[in-house]
Amino acid sequence: MKKCGEYRAKFGNRPIWHEAYGVIWLDSTSKKIITYHPATGQENIYDGLGDIMAIIPTVDGRFIGIYKDGLYHLNFKQGHKSPFALLESWNGMNYLNEGKCGPDGRIWVGSSDRFYNSFKESPHTAFSNYPFANSKLYSIDPSANVFVQADGITLSNGLDWDRKTNKFYHIDSSKHAIYQYQFAENHQLYFEKVVYTFEMDEGYPAGMVIDQEGEIWIALYKSSMVASHSKKPTRIVCINPNKRQVIKEIELPVSHITSCMIGGEYMDTLFITTAYEPLKEENGEQEPLSGYLLQMKINSKGVANYEFALNNKCIKC
Repeated sequence: MKKCGEYRAKFGNRPIWHEAYGVIWLDSTSKKIITYHPATGQENIYDGLGDIMAIIPTVDGRFIGIYKDGLYHLNFKQGHKSPFALLESWNGMNYLNEGKCGPDGRIWVGSSDRFYNSFKESPHTAFSNYPFANSKLYSIDPSANVFVQADGITLSNGLDWDRKTNKFYHIDSSKHAIYQYQFAENHQLYFEKVVYTFEMDEGYPAGMVIDQEGEIWIALYKSSMVASHSKKPTRIVCINPNKRQVIKEIELPVSHITSCMIGGEYMDTLFITTAYEPLKEENGEQEPLSGYLLQMKINSKGVANYEFALNNKCIKC
């Protein structure tokens, strides 16, 4: 396990591999974008220009930023953003969360309930079932048209596609579950089923990535309340969705891990984002790697991101 760079995030998240920049990841609490290239060790920190939740690379080398209130053209080096797609039916109860470009050329992005986290961090309700499921999974095409693909979601988190089988996987962290769908040419999802469910004290399944063999690598995030009650180690787990079994696991010396992805020159390095913010000060000093981007070699190969092809041009970006 190796620390990448010197930036310590309050809440690191959403790493992607980019050929030019290396790892691009976020500190969502501090609203920062961080780049780190493992070949050179070069690290840069940029203003996130708002509540940045995820970054989508485009075919022509630009980026789309997913923010809590919508999707924006983004040039973080120059400090510019401009609207790409805003949701007309938006309300104050939800916000956009995780997103990636899919094999159909659309951006797929989930929303989350704004009050779920406070419900789960209260000692009176932390281990109760949250009563609402009013978030959605959307897709956005290159002309900025927005489509609802699934509803009945509370906390949309990791999502990715198996390149061999064309199956789509999506996490609703509130249900501790990984869902599988058949991904169709008409952009629709069919044959929903749960392929794995975690116990609450294991943590919430959060960010995820699928390798060349269709195995799912998942960060299990422990909120402050879960971490205080759990005796299980903090882990990255690798699941075979056909067997519905955990086939590999990596224990980490930090309490809060948020996401993971596979990248590097040979696409055989697992990069892991972690959070410092939920820790008490004395625990933070006992966990010197918390908040940092971490990396380790694995015996699996990753795949390149799908890139978004824009129809329209953004003058500023």
